Amino acid sequence: MTPTALIVIDVQNALFQPEPRPFEADAVIARIRLLTVAARSAGVPVVWVQHERAGSALAWDSPGWALPDALQARDSDARLRKTTPDAFLGTGLDDWLRARGVRQLVVCGYASEYCIDTSTRRAAALGFAVTLAADAHTTHDKPHASAALIRAHHNATLPGLAFGPVIKVLATEAIAFEATPPAKVDADAHQVTDPAQLAALYGQPSEAALRKESDTLTAPYAALLAASPCVVLATSGPGGLDASPRGDWPTALVVQDAQTLLLPDRRGNHRLDSLRNILSDPRVALLCLIPGRSETLRINGRAAVSTDPALCASLAVDGKQPACVVVIHIETVYFQCARALLRSRLWQAETWPAADSLPSAGAMLSAASGGSFDGAAYDRALPLRQKDSLY
Repeated sequence: MTPTALIVIDVQNALFQPEPRPFEADAVIARIRLLTVAARSAGVPVVWVQHERAGSALAWDSPGWALPDALQARDSDARLRKTTPDAFLGTGLDDWLRARGVRQLVVCGYASEYCIDTSTRRAAALGFAVTLAADAHTTHDKPHASAALIRAHHNATLPGLAFGPVIKVLATEAIAFEATPPAKVDADAHQVTDPAQLAALYGQPSEAALRKESDTLTAPYAALLAASPCVVLATSGPGGLDASPRGDWPTALVVQDAQTLLLPDRRGNHRLDSLRNILSDPRVALLCLIPGRSETLRINGRAAVSTDPALCASLAVDGKQPACVVVIHIETVYFQCARALLRSRLWQAETWPAADSLPSAGAMLSAASGGSFDGAAYDRALPLRQKDSLY
């Protein structure tokens, strides 16, 4: 496997936002976002190269110099500043790549005939194998040629360079990043085996972390619960552990009283993993998600499975009753701080992967079954089946 890096060149507000905008500006940004998501998922470094020019809209650290909102650099990404069309000239990019053993680059960004062309040629001259994302670089229309024609011209001519490694030109959807293998470590040598080691590693929890725990549903916790349409139910049983998402609108859990919650078991896949576990081990844990809110609500308790006719009838939706109700007795309830969701950027729509970039349910079934399951047929029937069997 050849170590790879993704190089994003000059995708900045001052170049992409003012009218007239570059050719396919939004589409190019969306494709670059797909590339960054794929690269990070494979452990491939992402390098942002940003042009700057003092006294202009591209002045360093100005709003125009910044990346578009849809493209957010992470702390693990590299950020390099340049002042010429060459992403390598005076930026330290070559040294940065070689220090990490990178020998292959995927290049995208702006502008096709200047910084993309110059940087791609320079990379090849330095011995890097380059893949140019054919539909993820762009420029503006020029008096002599349209931006579409300029991009097509460079896509056609750059692979013909006769020096250095061959330059490939591939559409974004055809670019695959090989996962970087994790470093080999001696796990046994650093394994934590007793509570004293953990205490020494982390120290004592804060007063707030201890005092937030309650054995009953306080009014603020009840407010969070009422705004949570999706919860994860964790159980344990002879067959092992299980974590299952449960959801209802506007709230997934119904409050019977300050220490009792009701979770209607709506239609699903009939695997019954959670319910089987509860029958043998009543201990449960719930993680309640509140859309747009970074704090979550955690509940630990004991559960029982009830088919009480009156209870099931009271929780019917569109005239359809749950098959049973999980009755949960609260033992502890507390909020989880926001750091995990802030780090994950879960509620930031601009970080979400494009739906068509992820495998469908049918594709996952086909792969899991070794190709014996007709995933395409499953996908075709899925929307209607979900609509008809939601409750």
